[in-house]
Amino acid sequence: MVLDINTQLIYFFSNVFCGILVGLLFDIYRVIRGFRTPNKILTAISDILFWIMASLLTFIFMLITNNVNLRYYTFLGLFLGLYFYFLLISRLFIGSLRYIVYFTIKIIRLFFRIIMSPLILLRRLSFNISFFIRRLSRLILSKKNLRKQEF
Repeated sequence: MVLDINTQLIYFFSNVFCGILVGLLFDIYRVIRGFRTPNKILTAISDILFWIMASLLTFIFMLITNNVNLRYYTFLGLFLGLYFYFLLISRLFIGSLRYIVYFTIKIIRLFFRIIMSPLILLRRLSFNISFFIRRLSRLILSKKNLRKQEF
């Protein structure tokens, strides 16, 4: 099937965009994986899951945009999209994503502390009250025992 040049250019630039999206997905994966150092098994599993997601994204994107016509410019567009993404956008995106994740974690911790602090105070208060009641009961029982011993 022969496609006109305009259609081929649209397909090419859509594949460049798909390459950029795969690069974004890869940077998101790198940032999420970078906060913890997983063991080798988890790394292998997460790598496989990433490539499955990237393949599905590419396939669905190509299915929607160009009916999965695999031509040389398809792969060229994907690789050029990835190359330009990593060359121009990746550092800025990773820095901003780390900043966003860092402050999101800080905000979650702050809300957790705000929610947990009354509960911690209530727990301390209940321990203090129970300690006071135990002390008072021991004191009363010891006075009763002293009175019994006097008689």
